[in-house]
Amino acid sequence: MAKLYGLGAAVVIVGALFKIMHWNGWQILLPLGLIVEAIIFMFSAFEPLHEELDWTLVYPELAGMTDPDEVEGIKEAGKAGQVTLERFEDLVSNADVGPAAFKRLGDSLEKLSSTTANLSDLTEAASATSLYVNNVKSAANSVGQLSNNFVQSNQAIQESVSTLTQSYGALAQSVKQDITSISENSRAYGSQLENVNKNLSALNAAYELQLRGANDHLKETQALYGGFGKLMTDLQQSAEETQKYRQEISQLSQNLASLNSIYGNMLAAMSVINNPKGSLKILIYGTR
Repeated sequence: MAKLYGLGAAVVIVGALFKIMHWNGWQILLPLGLIVEAIIFMFSAFEPLHEELDWTLVYPELAGMTDPDEVEGIKEAGKAGQVTLERFEDLVSNADVGPAAFKRLGDSLEKLSSTTANLSDLTEAASATSLYVNNVKSAANSVGQLSNNFVQSNQAIQESVSTLTQSYGALAQSVKQDITSISENSRAYGSQLENVNKNLSALNAAYELQLRGANDHLKETQALYGGFGKLMTDLQQSAEETQKYRQEISQLSQNLASLNSIYGNMLAAMSVINNPKGSLKILIYGTR
C-alpha cells in the first residue's frame, strides 16, 4: 500500500505541475491524477487498522485506568510498586535531573504531537515540496547565469573606465598645453597693446591743440579699447573666443593704420598751410 500511495501521489503532483505551469496535456494528467487518488483512497478504506500496542505489558500500572471498578485494585498495586517509585526518585535525584530537563522533555513531546498532527497533510506537503524544489533549481540556474552576466558586464565596465580615464588624461594634457599657449599669446598681445597705448598717449599730447577736429576718431578709438578690455575678459573665460580676439586685433591694426594715415594727411595739410610752396611740392610728390 505504501508503494501505491507513492505512485498515486506522483501522478497527482505531475498533473498539478502541468496545471500550474499551463503546459499542454494538463487537461488529461490532472483528472487522471485525481481519479488515481480517489482509487487509492478507496483501497485505503480496506486497509487493516494500525495495530494498537498494549502498553500495559510494559507498564502494568496503566491497566484498568478507564475502569472505575478497578481503581481500588490500582491503588493497592500502587502500594506494591511504591518501592519501585522510590527507586526511580533516587535515580532521578542522583542523575541531577532538574525542572529544566523536564521542561525540555515537555517541549519535545509537544513538538512530537504537532508533527504527528501534521502527518495528515503529507500529500500536500510532498506536492508543495516538489514544486518548491523545481523553483529553487530554476532560481539557482537563473542566479548562476546572472552571476556570469554580471562578471562579464563588470569586466567590460572596467575596460571602458580604463579607456575613458586614458582619454581624459590625454584631453587634460592637450587642454593644459592650449591654455599655456593662450597665456603666452595673451602676454604678447598685452605688451603690444601697452606699446600702442603709450604711442597714442604721446601722439595725443603732441597734437592735442591741432587735432581737435579728430575728437570723433579718438572717441571711436576709445570705444575700440573698451571692446579690447571686454575681449580680454572673454578670452580668460573661454578659449574658443581666441579666434575672434585675433580678428579684433587685426581690425584694430587696420584702424590704427588708417588713423596714422589720417594723422599724416592732417600734418601734411597743416604743413601746406604754414609753408604753401614747400608743402605743395610734398603733396605733388606724395600724390605721385
